Order: sequence, then structure tokens, then C-alpha cells
Amino acid sequence: TTGAAREYFTVNFTITNLPYTSDLEKPDSARFRATRRVMNMMLDRLLKDSSIGPAFHGCEATDFRYG
Repeated sequence: TTGAAREYFTVNFTITNLPYTSDLEKPDSARFRATRRVMNMMLDRLLKDSSIGPAFHGCEATDFRYG
């Protein structure tokens, strides 16, 4: 038997208490890396504890933008 194929999807949302700065546009900036690390940790924790937890394999913040 073969395992189920992973499905990838994009989720967009707004964080209202994260002040936007231009270094969030630069993936090599310290601010981008720190923000991505925190967001990944918090989203992983939230989704692992949700109803999709058993099927959840991780998430990755890839972009921040003003808006």
C-alpha cells in the first residue's frame, strides 16, 4: 500500500499587533528571521493541538507584507 500524498496549501491572515517594518520584506534580515521563527513555532503549536493535529506535518511562514 502507498501512503496518502501530502497536500500543500497557503493560508493568509493579518496579525494586527505586529508593527510592519521594511526589513520584514527581506528574508535575510534579522527581524524577518526572528519573526518567522516565532510565527512557525506558534502556528505549529496551535495546529498540532487542533483537530488536524494527527495529519499535520508542519508549517512555514514564507512572507510578510504590509496590509
